[in-house]
Amino acid sequence: MNRGTATTIWAALLLATLASEAEAAQLNCRFRVDNIDFGDVYVLSGSGYSSTGNVRVRCRGNPFQNVTICPNIGTGSGGTTMNPRQLDKWGSSTAKLNFNIFWPSGSNIWGSFPGPPTPPVWHIQLDATGRKTVNYAMPAELFGGQQTALVGVYYSNFNNYTAFDYLDGTHGDCSAATKSRSPRFRVRARVRKECLVSATDMDFGQAGSLNAPVDATATITVQCNNDLAYKIRIDGGHTGTTDPENRKMTNGTQDITYGIYRDAARTQGWGRWNSNDVNATGTGYAQTFTAYGRVFAQPTPPPGVYTDTLTVTVVY
Repeated sequence: MNRGTATTIWAALLLATLASEAEAAQLNCRFRVDNIDFGDVYVLSGSGYSSTGNVRVRCRGNPFQNVTICPNIGTGSGGTTMNPRQLDKWGSSTAKLNFNIFWPSGSNIWGSFPGPPTPPVWHIQLDATGRKTVNYAMPAELFGGQQTALVGVYYSNFNNYTAFDYLDGTHGDCSAATKSRSPRFRVRARVRKECLVSATDMDFGQAGSLNAPVDATATITVQCNNDLAYKIRIDGGHTGTTDPENRKMTNGTQDITYGIYRDAARTQGWGRWNSNDVNATGTGYAQTFTAYGRVFAQPTPPPGVYTDTLTVTVVY
């Protein structure tokens, strides 16, 4: 009997110990944050770009345990504010791009407790095995209206700018949290070279004769990235001439000789070679240039409409 009683008591103690260990399971959460990459961006239109990262949460603890998580995200390495956050241009200490990270669906800036702005507060419940994996979207926006941004790669690292706090139970915030992790991620964008060009027609109007020169102008508008050097070239038109002063407007087999120039005095021809093109540097905004045309005094051909089509090319 004594031996049987000892065995029964020992079994009861063992079960009590196992139950106690189960209740004392430590809550442990891990986080992985994907990099956010806006990819190649073209800023001259003034449009913004969107991208989305992902936060993966993996928690382990007791079955059906409730967990509160506060994913604090700071300024990042590119700037000192959270509205807007900024990306640094690689190799420059001053060139910036403005962006931000939001929750949910781009409605609130994703900040850091106590804010403002504040982080989201997540509530999850572990399953019957005491585990749970959840994914949360991290929408981001590279703002429009940054036409003067320099060409290059921009980035901001969040290696030391996160604190994902968490604690047992359901709470309105994580002010009482004693557990925290600092996941790393990076935000990146690459501003690509681009130029936009447009031109007005050059109309010499009506002329009864060509006994004297007839002048006209056209406007060429170019928008290139800030600090980007470029050249404006005008081809030879229908005839493909390489001489800026020997272009031809035609009407059937008849033609009129004319030239296009870079200066109002009409002494510097405007063509498609390094010796007679126009050199400029972009500002990010539209820049206008005047093309000066002249129909030379020459024998007057038969009446009619004489035309030529020219191609303006921007080389950068």
